[in-house]
Amino acid sequence: MLSFGLHRWVLPTSLLLLWSQNVYAGNRTVSYGYSLNQQSLSPLEVVNGRPERCPPCFNCQLDAFTCGNFGECSKFDGQCKCPPGWAGIDCLTPQCDSLADGEHRRQREEGKQCECKDGWGGINCNVCKTDDACVGFPLRGQPIGDDDRVGNMTCYKGGETVFNNHQMCNVTNRKILDMLPDRPPQVTFSCDKEEDTCQFQFWTAQVESFYCELRQCESRAQRGYDKNSTFYDCEKIECKCVPGRFICGEDGSLDITDFLKEDIKGPASFSCTTGQGCRFEEPGMNDLIMTFFGDSYITLQCEGGECLHYSQVPGYEPPPKPDNTVFIALSMAGAGVIVILVSAVLWWAGRARSSDFGAIRLPENESAKLMTDHVPASLHFSNISYTLGGKTILDNISGCAKPGQLLAIMGASGAGKSTFLDILARKNKKGSVSGTTLVNGREIADADFKKVMGFVDQEDTLMSTLTVYETVLYSALLRLPREMSLEAKKYRTLETMNELGILGIKDSRIGDTGRRSISGGEKRRVSIACELVTSPSILFLDEPTSGLDAYNALSVIDSLVSLARDYNRTVVFTIHQPRSNIVSLFDQLIVLAQGKLIYSGEADKVTDYLAEIGHPCPLGFNVADFLIDLTMQAGMEPRSLESPPAEEAQPDEEDSNIRDEERAFARDRSSSISLHSTYRASHVGGEGTESTTRAGSIHSSTAYLRRQTTRLLEAIAPSARAADGPVPPKLAALIEAFKNSEIAEQLQAEIAEVASAPAAQGNGNGNGTTELPDVAVESSITRGRKRASWGTQFRILSGRAFKNLYRDPALLATHYISSITVALICGFFFQNITNDIAGFQNRLGVFFFTLALFGFSCLSSLNLFANERILFMRERANGYYSSFTYFASKILFDILPLRVVPPLVFGGIIYGWIGLVPEVAIFWKFMLTLVLFNLTTASVILLLSIAFSSTSVASLVGTLIMLFNLLFTGLLINRKSVPAAFQWLHTVSFFHAAFEALAVNELRYLQLHEEKYGVNIDVPAAAILSTFGLRAESFWWPNISLLGIFFGTFTVASYLVLHFYVKEKR
Repeated sequence: MLSFGLHRWVLPTSLLLLWSQNVYAGNRTVSYGYSLNQQSLSPLEVVNGRPERCPPCFNCQLDAFTCGNFGECSKFDGQCKCPPGWAGIDCLTPQCDSLADGEHRRQREEGKQCECKDGWGGINCNVCKTDDACVGFPLRGQPIGDDDRVGNMTCYKGGETVFNNHQMCNVTNRKILDMLPDRPPQVTFSCDKEEDTCQFQFWTAQVESFYCELRQCESRAQRGYDKNSTFYDCEKIECKCVPGRFICGEDGSLDITDFLKEDIKGPASFSCTTGQGCRFEEPGMNDLIMTFFGDSYITLQCEGGECLHYSQVPGYEPPPKPDNTVFIALSMAGAGVIVILVSAVLWWAGRARSSDFGAIRLPENESAKLMTDHVPASLHFSNISYTLGGKTILDNISGCAKPGQLLAIMGASGAGKSTFLDILARKNKKGSVSGTTLVNGREIADADFKKVMGFVDQEDTLMSTLTVYETVLYSALLRLPREMSLEAKKYRTLETMNELGILGIKDSRIGDTGRRSISGGEKRRVSIACELVTSPSILFLDEPTSGLDAYNALSVIDSLVSLARDYNRTVVFTIHQPRSNIVSLFDQLIVLAQGKLIYSGEADKVTDYLAEIGHPCPLGFNVADFLIDLTMQAGMEPRSLESPPAEEAQPDEEDSNIRDEERAFARDRSSSISLHSTYRASHVGGEGTESTTRAGSIHSSTAYLRRQTTRLLEAIAPSARAADGPVPPKLAALIEAFKNSEIAEQLQAEIAEVASAPAAQGNGNGNGTTELPDVAVESSITRGRKRASWGTQFRILSGRAFKNLYRDPALLATHYISSITVALICGFFFQNITNDIAGFQNRLGVFFFTLALFGFSCLSSLNLFANERILFMRERANGYYSSFTYFASKILFDILPLRVVPPLVFGGIIYGWIGLVPEVAIFWKFMLTLVLFNLTTASVILLLSIAFSSTSVASLVGTLIMLFNLLFTGLLINRKSVPAAFQWLHTVSFFHAAFEALAVNELRYLQLHEEKYGVNIDVPAAAILSTFGLRAESFWWPNISLLGIFFGTFTVASYLVLHFYVKEKR
């Protein structure tokens, strides 16, 4: 009877403890542990493969063996798959260390207790106690072998089972504790939420006695203001004893195996209440407890824990994403304000001002000396020669030009007119120059000479967006003395325009190809006005009538005549083939042919001179045309030494020119020779005419083929022409004729006299003895005042650049409109960017796209300088400004409006819209990075546009540089995968510096919430940045610092190339 009573007591007690633990924990995630003593034996091997007299090996598929704690029996090898916390071949040996160690846990040694790792407790170390114990705990469903460590894990002790809950309970029924003073009863309890099952083990003195499994469990929770309660209801229970253990047949004692199997079947309930502990209720168990212990149910005090991600804790609600509506509105409003302000500034700067063209009042001390404030200068030059590459381009050219006179330099194309004019104007030449040039009888330095001269190039290089008045005014403001008042400079501008007859078109823009405004003749006079406005003593012009019709050509030359005679200027210009009424305006004339001097003297004496040397100009024939034809025919004679001299030519060959059309066109352009041939042809005898003509034609054809062959061979054999060859005989005769003429003797005598006695010079018309002063001395007194200061130059050039920018708004408008349009597109596709891995990718994508957008947009800067390259070289050569002030104004008013405003507009629109970090400091660091990157890229493109005169070459090099930088941005190639020897390629990539700065600024302190394996994983974005090879602490240094260094370096390099390399070389 006693034995039966003990049996009846132990059974409900153990069952009650098991049930209590099960109900309190709720549901437990079922995962699998593996015994350290697993064997791989099939049932056939177990039965047939063992030796005689040897007991059969463990095989859970045999009735003699079973898996403890309801472990799974493998049908493949007959081994047990143990639940977490259990090991051994039969799943009855507890495991130690911690639940987080998975399959790598130690088994408890026989007769000892487990020593759990820090933060873990329970008999088999399955119960977490601290949040630190859950660091690195695998999420439910995470694949085996996935070593990703999840952050922000917590030990949840609320009692509810989320996935797998483990609890350690102490039995608190007083009578039961009194009966087992040396063997305290305990219960371990775990539940699997997914399978709706719970497991229960009863222990005495930490030795397992029996275990149970509860099925079809449901759980619920009640939460109040002062306490919480959890309830578990399970329909079925199955319990088993551990043979040979306490109350399961230990030492022949009580065995409750049959009682557990027959009487404890459920249903059962388990409930826990805050501050009141837990209780287990089951009909059979309750009756037993009431009968023997006087309690209605088993009472327990439990401590449980489950490692969860904080987002999995029951009742957790993710914080809402910050509302960016206000930030978006402010950003877009800021972008709109920027656009409006820029537009207003452009409108204000572009509006007409009445003060520009209103009444001008000059101070009395300035009104009388504007046009007279110059030094009359005569120009005498002798033996001017120029060689380039071993070839003589000009050979011993002499002549003179006097105040109040026009000196015209004539010659056929390629005669050396422009080269000779450049030498007279002291332009930088690539070859070697020799000879003597005297100004008022004195040799003066180049710097002093350039103060008293002006030079108008053959091609008009004017800024197309400026008006006529502004073009001339800027020349006056930059080049007239700084002591001169602004009113006087404006008056001088209008006065000069009036002299040249362009005052009526002062408000018209210059225009360019496709947008014509003023005519070619008017444009040429504007170019002249830009030089004349400084009151130069000597004005050089390279073919001022080139490309003009007869009327406009006459108008330009007439303006030069008025300038020379009315204001006592010296005017020197080249001209190709003027009409007769233009020739009549020349005072002095120089004729060149193949770099040789054919004539140099007074223009009205050239006709008499030609008659003297046997080449009279026919009456009514334009002497300029006659001279060109004469020199061309003389220069086209054969150059070879074997060619017969001119006087030995056969009469038939000469006569045949009449009927040889091509030869006549090519050679017989001299009117005298044509008339001479016609005269001789008219006296040929009657009957012999036909035969003579035929013979002449045959001879002419043969001679023509010979000559054409000779010319072709000369053309395709440049080495034969590299050195100076013999001068054609007829041309040599013309050169020798002038050299021995009286005019040449008088010219040489005059030059010698001027050189020996400068004060004996005439007044320019040859009828006075007025002394001409020393130009160097007088210019230092009357015109030696300094020109505009650097500050004034910068202000004027900035205003000019600004006007050019807003008057040709296509580029500016395109940049602004494209920035707004692309920002709207990006905002649409990237809007509401999330804080997860996809959002991380989208952030890097928008950063990469933004840099590519602004990087390739900067290629438009190639034309900013390329369009003004020739203008800059000529204006600097003519002393308009220094290269520094031009470069500074270009940077400030051309580069900055195109490279600072667009990224501000773009960033202001997309930042809040797509949902980047809504913090003011981070926002402005984002803006700073975009602006610095845009300026750096623009400085690189500016350097290319300055270094390469060809826009196509600069564009190709610029594109290659962009692609190189894109390759090493940090998104396409991981920095860590690049060999150490090439790591510097990322450092020198300004795309990488900007990309890394943007990524670090946005993602360094961002936590990404990724739903993985059914839960929200908290991933630090900085960890992913490191995976991409991006350094999380590299915003200010080196990235932003590198962008600043790149911008400064490329800007300084651009200036140095501009100053030392981009020079006018003729």
